[in-house]
Amino acid sequence: MSEMEIRHFEARADVEERTITGLAVPYGQEANIGGAYQERFVAGAIDSVEDVKLFYGHEEPIGKVIEGRDTEDGFEIMARVSDTPKGNEVLTLMRDGVLNKFSVGFLPVEQEQDGSTITRTKVNLKEVSVVPFPAFAGANITEVREDQPDEVETSETPEEERNSMSENIELEVRSVQDEVAELRRVVEAGQVSDTPAPVAPEIRSQGEFAKALLKGDESAIELARAASDSSDTVLLPGFVGFINNLIDQNRPTLSAFSRASLPASGLTVEYAQVTANTIDVTAQSAENAALAFGNLTIANTSAAVSTYGGYTSMSKQTVERSSVDYLNTVFQALSIAYATATNAAVVSTVEGLTYTGKVFDISAGTSAAIIGGITDGASYIFENTGLRPEAIMASTEAYKFLMSVVDTSGRPVVLQTGDGNNNIGTASVPGLRGSLLGLPLIVDPALTANKCYMANSAAITTYESAGSPVRLTDSDITTLTDSVSVYGYLAITKPFEGAIVELDIVP
Repeated sequence: MSEMEIRHFEARADVEERTITGLAVPYGQEANIGGAYQERFVAGAIDSVEDVKLFYGHEEPIGKVIEGRDTEDGFEIMARVSDTPKGNEVLTLMRDGVLNKFSVGFLPVEQEQDGSTITRTKVNLKEVSVVPFPAFAGANITEVREDQPDEVETSETPEEERNSMSENIELEVRSVQDEVAELRRVVEAGQVSDTPAPVAPEIRSQGEFAKALLKGDESAIELARAASDSSDTVLLPGFVGFINNLIDQNRPTLSAFSRASLPASGLTVEYAQVTANTIDVTAQSAENAALAFGNLTIANTSAAVSTYGGYTSMSKQTVERSSVDYLNTVFQALSIAYATATNAAVVSTVEGLTYTGKVFDISAGTSAAIIGGITDGASYIFENTGLRPEAIMASTEAYKFLMSVVDTSGRPVVLQTGDGNNNIGTASVPGLRGSLLGLPLIVDPALTANKCYMANSAAITTYESAGSPVRLTDSDITTLTDSVSVYGYLAITKPFEGAIVELDIVP
């Protein structure tokens, strides 16, 4: 059985009745699904909604999809929300504008790959979930209406619903982004993986997890152990994957490069750094003649393991008595801050490399200058490392520069919308992403103004402790104050410095 994959889509809600109508999958939009990989769906990718369930957060069934059809903008569904406590809770949150987005779970069937962009041409839709945050930005719930209880479909018994959850247990709710590429290879190779066992399914948020852990709850303790284990023998609750996605969305530069698990112990990471490569292979000039000779110079170096973390405090009354889940929101804010700090560390590493002889001028701002600079930079990377560039990373200012290039008649050569000819790239300006000469363009406001780089992901590898960031709570019984923190260990290595070059946009 293939692994299930999950994608998120933005949505709006106006709760009146119990049927939801809206776009589950927008067509033509691209979203980052791990590292430099982009994904898009095309019309006709979904042809059936038979036995497709409606979930909350990929964990709890709250209804079923009853209709589906292709539209010009994407695949539109109609789903019926069951009259259950969770279904009613979700409807209330939708009415209040708290939940306003869609996420879909599917099995990939047919796809095409152009560079780092994967186009899904056929998928087997398994479920649609109502979630807080999307990866895509185009699936809108246009109508939600409430039927009378006796009109609610009851064709499935609770036992059948539980069976359907068992069938969908392979939903990739773990969403560990540094394993996405490997999971894709497993799926597309048709390999079979064992169904993982769920851990603490009753814990549905970071806030609930922290409260349970503070009380010594066995399920929370088991979840804490599982979250720190990098194996695939368990299925973590959906909020763990949601937090992982939230973190990755806030560190675009770090996600553009390779990642690996940090060893269980040690304050440094030892690694081989390629500093020179004169290896040569040629045809032997004659029998018994010497073969071509060269050296691969490798420096045995190390990177320090740094700790990144932060904490805040709130009253125990707020944690234990408030009807609003403040604790969960605080943990999300701390997780975003963790992502920002670790991404800044990688940005600092990138900008701190030596670029002597590795700066390629595209400052003329013409198609010819950009094509020439990227070609020369790509040739440098290939000649010095044998690798090919995989992505361009740009500051906000560099992104504006690249997206504003025009030809001699003033026509944009980076396509913003629709179809066109003689273009060298595409852009989604509101989404701060695009592509240039076949390379995904990753925008990171954390980069210094006007900085722009082209790289292979192997240039830098970050080693991060499993389960990072770890969430902790502690109490002061004298003031009834709870302190909450997140932290993680990270080491940044530079095994192939020759695989990253700078593109100069400043005249």
